[in-house]
Amino acid sequence: MKPLAQTVPFKYRAFLSYSHADSAIARRVHERLERFRIDKDLVGRETPAGPIPETLRPIFRDRHEFNAGGSLAEQTVAALDSAAALVVLASPNTARSTYVNEELRLFKSRHPDRPVIPLIADGEPGNPGCECFPPALRFALAGDGAITDRPVDVLAADLREKGDGFELAIAKVVARLLGLAPDDVYRRAERERRRQRRLQAAVAAVIVALAAAGSGFYWQSRQKAQTLAEITALVDKYSLVTPAAADTPGSRQSLTLAIKNIAEGAATDPRYAQALDLLKAGQPAQAEPLLQAVAEDKVKLGQKQGQDAAAAYRNLASITAVTDPAKARGYYAEAARLDPTNVQGMLQNGIYQEQAGQLDAAQAAYTSVLAATATGNDDEAALWAKLGMGDIAQRRGHLADALSAYQDAATIAAGLAKADPNNVQSQRDVTFVDERLGNVQVAQGNLTAALASYRASLAAADTLARANPSNAKLQHDVAFFEQKLGNVQESQGDRAGALSTFQAALAIIDGLAKSDPSNMLWQSDLAAATGNVGYVQLLQNDLPAALTSYRAGLAIMAALITTDAGNDLWQRQLSVTYNNIGNVQMAQGDQAGALAS
Repeated sequence: MKPLAQTVPFKYRAFLSYSHADSAIARRVHERLERFRIDKDLVGRETPAGPIPETLRPIFRDRHEFNAGGSLAEQTVAALDSAAALVVLASPNTARSTYVNEELRLFKSRHPDRPVIPLIADGEPGNPGCECFPPALRFALAGDGAITDRPVDVLAADLREKGDGFELAIAKVVARLLGLAPDDVYRRAERERRRQRRLQAAVAAVIVALAAAGSGFYWQSRQKAQTLAEITALVDKYSLVTPAAADTPGSRQSLTLAIKNIAEGAATDPRYAQALDLLKAGQPAQAEPLLQAVAEDKVKLGQKQGQDAAAAYRNLASITAVTDPAKARGYYAEAARLDPTNVQGMLQNGIYQEQAGQLDAAQAAYTSVLAATATGNDDEAALWAKLGMGDIAQRRGHLADALSAYQDAATIAAGLAKADPNNVQSQRDVTFVDERLGNVQVAQGNLTAALASYRASLAAADTLARANPSNAKLQHDVAFFEQKLGNVQESQGDRAGALSTFQAALAIIDGLAKSDPSNMLWQSDLAAATGNVGYVQLLQNDLPAALTSYRAGLAIMAALITTDAGNDLWQRQLSVTYNNIGNVQMAQGDQAGALAS
């Protein structure tokens, strides 16, 4: 793969070339690429393609035709020259398109150092009856830009189920644009999407768990008594600083234990007492140096104090994770070094190493957890270690290993749920293990199996939600899995099924949003859900219904923007919604309306 030339500040990350007969799929590809969220940990990393940007947008999607002279429009040539890469949506329509062929020929002849990235939507390369590659892609160019008869090798991603599947194919394109491994891009995107959707629910879960754990939990020290109400208020303050750490498995237990240890230690160590006061004041960053000093002193006492020192580092890591997960990772690693027999400490070390992309260190930690766990005592730790091993395997492209690890995790999760049928979190874990199975099956292109896994997630989530009708996060889980299911149905061509599933998800999210209009996450989800419905309606050529759906989403996003005009993500979603409306108006022949949109 040729790296992107970085000596010119390109206006466009890529130019999307396609036959206008393939406009519907081109719109979907364009929107997915522009909305692709690049992991913050990757931004700025040097790759063969240069520093990784914060976003892939803008990507140019050509809508022009030939001018009267039969050559490319001036705007098209200018866009080709300003693009760092050319993405070609390949199909039999593309292979027959003189227009696409000329775009390819011109780009290859003028910019031989920039990559051309084929993306198959239909047809078969090399099959005369359904060839999908234009001549300028299949054959080398002469020095004067003319197409020769010398064939060239073409490496393409395939959007279809029998190929890579839509999401993996998109990941391959993104990977070539960024200079990364495709499965690393795909896995990071999936993890970020899940993290965003569970973020607020996880914060609430921490507080609820603290309340449940603390109903009979009260301790006295010579200096202070820390009540349950104070602890709950303390966790609430942390969630206001940053709720991200609450989404890390085991964080609620480690946070509870850390607060308890610090409060107990305040009786004999003035540094813990001062740290506790800072924590109560909502200043965890200021408490960190005090907690670090305690931990370092315990290390100096020698090997006999290793377990105590490790516990102090775990306390330090749990509090630091509230504001600085990167530093917390170092503290968890030190705790694991000091006491490699502590299963929970080793698990947290593995989780934070994995989140930072340190896969070898994470795998070593998870392996240690699995070697130390005792069935019946450490099943929850074994569950998360297996899931971590599966995540690492999938990020490395070892899909069979990932599937095996997730299947092992599914067995453990089912056992935990059966052993404690009243434990909502254990029941909920089952649904998200099934989701991981579905995700890796999608990556393998096995959409039939993925459909079954997502249906299992949805069925379990629905049962849990019906048993807890007042639990909003469980209702939201149902909508989440319905949208996963709908995406697979749409990829399989079952548009009627996808529409029905997306509409069911929309109904749930609409109810949640109406029950709490101040919840901005649900309002944003509502806008996205209307967009899913509108997209399938557009594919079905039900243009009036698609326009209604997109306009409903527009109204929601416009209202959100009034509450936070500086939210870049919402501004981007608003822009995409306008663009979707314009696409429908163009299909309806309303060119003036489309131009305005």
